[in-house]
Amino acid sequence: MRKIFFTLLVMSFFSGEVFATTYKLFVHGRSSDNHCDAVTSSFNSINYDKGGYWGGDTNGVANARYVGFDGTQSGGAYSWNNCGAQRQLHNAMQKFCTGSNNCEIYTHSTGGLVVAAYFGLHNPSGLNISRIQLMANASGGSELADFSSTYLGWLGFDSTGGELDRSVSTNGARNGFNHNQSGGRRLYTTSGEGSDYWYVTSPLLPGYDDGVLANHTLCNINKVADIDKSCPRGTGRITKSYRCGWFWTKTCYDNYYRWTPYYTVYQGGRSESHSTAKNDYNKR
Repeated sequence: MRKIFFTLLVMSFFSGEVFATTYKLFVHGRSSDNHCDAVTSSFNSINYDKGGYWGGDTNGVANARYVGFDGTQSGGAYSWNNCGAQRQLHNAMQKFCTGSNNCEIYTHSTGGLVVAAYFGLHNPSGLNISRIQLMANASGGSELADFSSTYLGWLGFDSTGGELDRSVSTNGARNGFNHNQSGGRRLYTTSGEGSDYWYVTSPLLPGYDDGVLANHTLCNINKVADIDKSCPRGTGRITKSYRCGWFWTKTCYDNYYRWTPYYTVYQGGRSESHSTAKNDYNKR
């Protein structure tokens, strides 16, 4: 029995299945606060939710690490400055996702843009990443950021403004990188259609939305469009049918195609809003 156990252990090691520790990296979304905490040589660094973005939603998660950043840095979600979002993510992965360790990466909102952009623009080697899950993913941008970057949060949201909002606007998010590229990694996504703001913001967002992001973003659609369909599980296209032609006798179709690396694992419907989506790291 001892020999069998040893043989299985050796086989697992060489197949890359055994890791010393699996860390869960949580990358936050848009905030007016500076959540930057330096990644140090210690494996105990960034082990608390600086600034409280997650609000206790990740309590009890083993080996959780928090990738905080300063959204006011030049480039916003694309920033490589000290405390910039890309720099912080890079430093965290180099520390926790290499060698004998493995990582699962979970993001909320703009954090999805940060991670998708990193792998869309780079194909780093030596990283051990077993899952990337983007909750209420903003990598397709938000019309609210379009407004906010112009009018500095006139709707009453926390006003980071400036750099971060420009990067997460629909143009900034969609034109910043090729969303069909992810270095061969799958990007799992979750979404909802509830609202944290009593649907006050919905008129500013085309189609279905979660109060902050429209379904063209939540469903990972490759263009800005009025998506009045829920995000189906998987990667397939979303087809919208409607009557057209003389006397409504002809049925027409619009097909909305999704970026290839993205895969929807959960659609929470009206029970899931943009804010409550932070709990969806356990959805599969």
